[in-house]
Amino acid sequence: MIKFFNKKSKISWKITILYALMFIMLLFLINFAIYFFLSNFIDDNIKKNINNTSEFVISQINNQEENNGEYFNAEILQEISRSEENVFFRILSPEGEIRAQSRYLQEMQVPITAQITEFRSGNRRIAVRTINLADYSPATGYLQVVKDITFEKNFLDFLILVLIIAAAFGALISVFLGYFTTKKMLSPINKVTETAREISFNDIDRRLSVKGPDDELKKLALTFNSMLDRLEKAFKKQKQFVSDASHELRTPISVIKGYVDLLNRWGKEKPEVRDEAIEAIKKETENMKQLMENLLLLARGDDSELIKNEELFKFNSLIKEIIKEFKLLKDDVKIEFEEKAEIDFWGDKNLFKQLIRIFIDNSIKFTSKNEAIKLMIDKRKSEKCLVIIEDKGQGIPEADLPHVFDRFYQADKSRTRKKEGSGLGLAIAKEIVESYNGEVDVESSEGEGTKFTIVLPINN
Repeated sequence: MIKFFNKKSKISWKITILYALMFIMLLFLINFAIYFFLSNFIDDNIKKNINNTSEFVISQINNQEENNGEYFNAEILQEISRSEENVFFRILSPEGEIRAQSRYLQEMQVPITAQITEFRSGNRRIAVRTINLADYSPATGYLQVVKDITFEKNFLDFLILVLIIAAAFGALISVFLGYFTTKKMLSPINKVTETAREISFNDIDRRLSVKGPDDELKKLALTFNSMLDRLEKAFKKQKQFVSDASHELRTPISVIKGYVDLLNRWGKEKPEVRDEAIEAIKKETENMKQLMENLLLLARGDDSELIKNEELFKFNSLIKEIIKEFKLLKDDVKIEFEEKAEIDFWGDKNLFKQLIRIFIDNSIKFTSKNEAIKLMIDKRKSEKCLVIIEDKGQGIPEADLPHVFDRFYQADKSRTRKKEGSGLGLAIAKEIVESYNGEVDVESSEGEGTKFTIVLPINN
């Protein structure tokens, strides 16, 4: 039994054995109840028959007139025995000598006992009751009422045998039926196991077939398929992310390698070549550093570990500070800021500074020097902060709109190839907004400009 319940045992065997044990216990209780009630019923009938017959014989004795001390002879006892099935009589003197008896009792040693007692005589099983006649009639001596109970006892013995055999067959049938039933019921789990074992990175699009009743196993299959959907989506994103990151890193590394080769050939002889190479390598190194920091920020966001140093700050003042910085860096930048509400916001000031910078920088890249970039901040009745960044730049083609927040995605490859950036800015912005349970939306028409709308719950 221990073998079936160790840690390595199959759950189907464990359920089968438990099912069989419970079924065997149930059979045992049913069989015990059957035998107990039948045995008591038969014993009660035997006792009742002996007692009733004893009363009948005593009444007959009391009705007889005295006849030289003899109350019954063998013929009379035999006649009563014929009227009572398997019941026989013996009359003893006060000294225990036989005065009269049924022929069935000849040569039989019958114990003298006041209580109904069972004993064996050869292959026969007998019940006897001995009555003192002086307690019930003027006569003296003893009356023994004897009943042959061989048939009843053999029936009970046969019943025990039948019940044991039936229990054994029932136990075997319960094991086989339990095993096949359990195996059938657990087959969906086996399919889940086999599918999980067979699925690899290259065929993660496989799914379990979901059929049958709406039970726990079907819910398990649906849950497993849902998990595979999430894994497939994550694997595809990871694969695309690695591919895009490799592509973005390939260019600066190639540039650095080219300038290193240039330095190796001409750097010692031409100072202007050396200075140009050093400046280019420095610039590309900074770009790679920024790219790595952006990748790290996105990775932390994916793992729900975006580090935040939160405080209460004035959102309006933060935007004004950012606009001032951009105007100091680029004199020709035109940014108009409309304040429709004063917003006090609880959050990471540096993250939101990076957020607004990303959208302004993105608008500057695709807006001509003569056009102004418009910012607006407002407060909705639902206690939400609304920030809008709008430009009149070249816009985004309709086919590219659903992908503008994807990592490394650049809407127009031919026009953005010369632009600065790695295609991670908008992805980072979306990550920051969603980390505060906010929403970001984009509206754009090619050649007419772009509008980004940020909605953030106010948590102050």
